[in-house]
Amino acid sequence: MNQPVPQSAAVVFSINSNSSIIACLGQAAATYAANKHRGGSSGKKGARYEDHFLAYKVAEIAASRVGMLNSAWPSIAGQTQGFVDDVLMRDGTATKYFQLKNVKDITWTGGTHPIATDFSYQYQLARHENQPGPTTTLVVADMALRDKLQAAMPGTIAPHSEVVFFPYRETLNRLVLDNPALHDTLRKISRSSNPPQDDLVGVLGVLVMASGEFAQEVSVEEILRTAHRYYPTQIRTVGITSPVILRAQFTNIVDQIAGLKYDVSQGFFSWDAYGTSEILDFDCADPKFEEFQKLIEQENPTTFERFEELVP
Repeated sequence: MNQPVPQSAAVVFSINSNSSIIACLGQAAATYAANKHRGGSSGKKGARYEDHFLAYKVAEIAASRVGMLNSAWPSIAGQTQGFVDDVLMRDGTATKYFQLKNVKDITWTGGTHPIATDFSYQYQLARHENQPGPTTTLVVADMALRDKLQAAMPGTIAPHSEVVFFPYRETLNRLVLDNPALHDTLRKISRSSNPPQDDLVGVLGVLVMASGEFAQEVSVEEILRTAHRYYPTQIRTVGITSPVILRAQFTNIVDQIAGLKYDVSQGFFSWDAYGTSEILDFDCADPKFEEFQKLIEQENPTTFERFEELVP
């Protein structure tokens, strides 16, 4: 199998420049965008709604790419320059802007700078800069509010806008435990195909940490690799950024051991037999897994008992 071509080193080009805003919408709009960005960045402290949402979008992207080793990665950023500035996601075909509002009620046209105006400005600016497939999304933490806003969306922004729900909890632990709808995505990038809920909390938690390391727009692959460096046994990258490679002689041997079942679908070697189970503390891309395979080939165990003695 060919090794994937790294995509994280690709240049991420700046968008929503001050000069573009002035050329497209005027100086007053540029001043407002700059002030909004400064205020958002200085207020970004701790585990906030925006942090959780951004990290979950990273999880969604990673989960959707299992087995797609050679395709280019999208980039992502929080608190960007522009009018819809909480989260930006883009690749060669789409530019997605997200504004998050963790409030009990809000309208499209209320306030000094209405959301509808911000969405309109952002779309105009994106078109001015020839950004591919620009869209604007409002994210809220209440389903009834989502439905209300979707129904009341002004026609001027409806062709490029939507409203989505993302839950809010004060702690990451409660966010994951209280929202089973998040579990399938997190499971796909966990080290186990049937992880306990605490492992799912850990997956999202390490993505929050890794995402927070980057102040600027960055490849999602780089965030995933950073998360894996933090806690290599918490989150998978094998099958997403690197392939699973099993040696033929190794598989021939373990396939013949009565009662032994093994799995590498999550990028970690796990096994169960006769009521016991285990997952190796390193993934299938780690040199230690290569050493383990060679050890099995050398010792050629024919029983589960002997195999278990060789497990590191």
